[in-house]
Amino acid sequence: MQRIRTVPALVLFFFLAGCTNALYQGELTALDAGGEQRDFVLYWTRTDPLIGKTKAGPAVLLTACSPTRIDFTQQAEGIIFRGMPGFDRLPGAEGTVADGTVCGAFLSSAPLIDLGAGPLPVRVDCEPVSDEFSIRPRNYPAVRPEPYLFHVVEAKKQWSLLGSTLPGPDPPPCPTP
Repeated sequence: MQRIRTVPALVLFFFLAGCTNALYQGELTALDAGGEQRDFVLYWTRTDPLIGKTKAGPAVLLTACSPTRIDFTQQAEGIIFRGMPGFDRLPGAEGTVADGTVCGAFLSSAPLIDLGAGPLPVRVDCEPVSDEFSIRPRNYPAVRPEPYLFHVVEAKKQWSLLGSTLPGPDPPPCPTP
């Protein structure tokens, strides 16, 4: 009799542990920090459990022809990416950014868990620092006064019994010369 009650309880537990996962993705073509036309992909995942709090992020920006991955995370200032000392600088600055400098932001007041499909303006305030000794130079969109506008779509949605998240997309391909 004990086993008869245990099996339905286990089945119920697995269903309550499940969640819905969504992958949001936007793409655009623009000038990179080196002045080259490049493709960019911005994406993030959101997990909606049957029980518990919704989770999302980080939002990741990928650049064609570059190993650079820029993570935008939910912070007190909004959804931002912070520059790295020695690797990023503000335009016209002599040295690189100080630890904690905001180098980019989503121009939305909504938290990442509430963002979905639609237009998303993103500001880039820093430029990557590279020199002749850089093995794989950093790269991301060029600094400009107007924000970049990503048209975000819900690229994938699936239900997961054990709560696994969806894998992100590959970086945009590098065009062959």
